[in-house]
Amino acid sequence: MRLRSSRTPLGGNAATRGTGQLRERRPLGEVLNLTQAQQEAVVQRQAETGHLFGETAVELGFVSNNQVRRALEQQQGFSVLSDGDDRIDPLVVTAFDPDDILARTARNLRGTVTSAIRRDGKPVRSVALIGRDTEAELPILVANLAVACAQTGLPTLLVDADLNHPHHHALFRVPNRAGLATFLAGNEQSGLVQPAAIDSLSLLTTGPVVRNASELLDRQRLANAIELFVEDFGLVLVDVGCEATAVAATMGLDAAIIVMRRDVTYTHDLRLLLGQLETNGQTVLGTVLVD
Repeated sequence: MRLRSSRTPLGGNAATRGTGQLRERRPLGEVLNLTQAQQEAVVQRQAETGHLFGETAVELGFVSNNQVRRALEQQQGFSVLSDGDDRIDPLVVTAFDPDDILARTARNLRGTVTSAIRRDGKPVRSVALIGRDTEAELPILVANLAVACAQTGLPTLLVDADLNHPHHHALFRVPNRAGLATFLAGNEQSGLVQPAAIDSLSLLTTGPVVRNASELLDRQRLANAIELFVEDFGLVLVDVGCEATAVAATMGLDAAIIVMRRDVTYTHDLRLLLGQLETNGQTVLGTVLVD
C-alpha cells in the first residue's frame, strides 16, 4: 500500500460506550439543517418531479451538491468534517475527504482490523501498530485508521504510546498535559481520555515526555493499563512507534500490524520483528508498505 495524501503537510464529541453499533439514521433534511418550511417545499417538489430529496434541495437552492454529499455520508454513519475545520490536522484526511486515497487505504485496513479473530476465537479488541523506518508516516496512518474505525460508529480509543515522540495530540489538536505516561507512573487515573472532534473517537495521549519510557512500557504494563479501557471501547488502537521500546510495548495486546518502508526496511529486520512479536504472543494481522 502507498501512504499518500493530496492534503497539506502537518502543520468534541464524547465517545459512545459499548460494542459499537451504527447510529440511528436521521432524516436527510434534518442532517442538512433545513427548516421545516424548506423540507416541506422539497417534499412538494419531489412529488412533482420524482427526484431524490438531495437533488431537489439543490434544485431549489437550499443547499449545494457538496453539502448533500457530506450530509449523506453523515447519515450513513460517517462523521465528516468540513474543509478548514481546525479541530483536526489536515493530514488526518479521512476526517475530511472519504474519497482521498489515504482514506481508502485506512478503510481497507479497518476491514482487516475489525474482522480479525484472536487465537482463542474472540474478536481482536486491542491492536498495536509498530513501525520500521516510518517515523513520520506511522502516526499519520494510525490517526487515519482510527478515524475510519470511528466513522462506522465503533467506539474507538487511540493510544499514543510513542512516549519519546508524541504525535497524536498535535494531529487531533488536544492538550497533552497528562496522558499514558501519567497513568503508567501511577500519578493519575481519571480524566485522561479525551474526546476527538470525530464522533466515537477518543484519545489517550502520551502525556509529558519522561526519561524512563522503556521502564514504563516493560513487563506488559501497557497492555494491563489498556485492559481497563477495553470494556468501554469496541476497539483500542495503539501507536507504539518505531523505537526499540516498541516491541516491549506490544506485549499483551491482542494483535499487531507492521508498517515499513518499501525498498528501505531490510527483510532481515522484518523477520526479526515478526519473530519478536510472535514470541510475545501477538497475532500479526499483516504489514503495510509506505513509499
